[in-house]
Amino acid sequence: MGDDAELYIESGGDPTTLIPWDYDDYYYFDDDDYDEFDDEDYSLEAILPSKKKNTMVFIDAENISSDHCSSIIDQCKTIGEVFEVRYYARQKDPSTAKWKETITDYGLKPILMCGEPERNKIDNKIIKDIRKVLNTNKSIDIFCIASKDGDYSKIVQEIRDNKKRAVILATKGTSKKLKSKASEIKGI
Repeated sequence: MGDDAELYIESGGDPTTLIPWDYDDYYYFDDDDYDEFDDEDYSLEAILPSKKKNTMVFIDAENISSDHCSSIIDQCKTIGEVFEVRYYARQKDPSTAKWKETITDYGLKPILMCGEPERNKIDNKIIKDIRKVLNTNKSIDIFCIASKDGDYSKIVQEIRDNKKRAVILATKGTSKKLKSKASEIKGI
């Protein structure tokens, strides 16, 4: 066959007989053609699999107020499909007690640490958890960190070195060092 082979289609029963392709023979379906299937769901959502949940959110509750929770959730939904949102705080810290109310309102996963306050205790736990997710859950492509603290700049660089996006959910007073390492900065 020559270069025109793609312009022919096989005819009915005899595969050796070819007929020229005629665009007038092409049949377009309209809504009436599907009357017998009305009880089936042929929506795009039913046919195509849902988006993969590729975004994980880490909130440093020690330096981000719970007043920003809805803004954090809204921003993350515009970034990607959210897999999980975690907030980190000390168990008996009165300054983060208001975050406990967000569990039922927004479905956050609390990571509460016990013991006496220590310098960078929460920061170190968040960094450790980000590394764990980075190494064990390859489906997570976007890491959102809600914090003002520059201590996260090294882990943000590590996220980017692993070809993942590091999004900083920033408020007024967020560290310039942290913002400079981010793939993207979103205001909350």
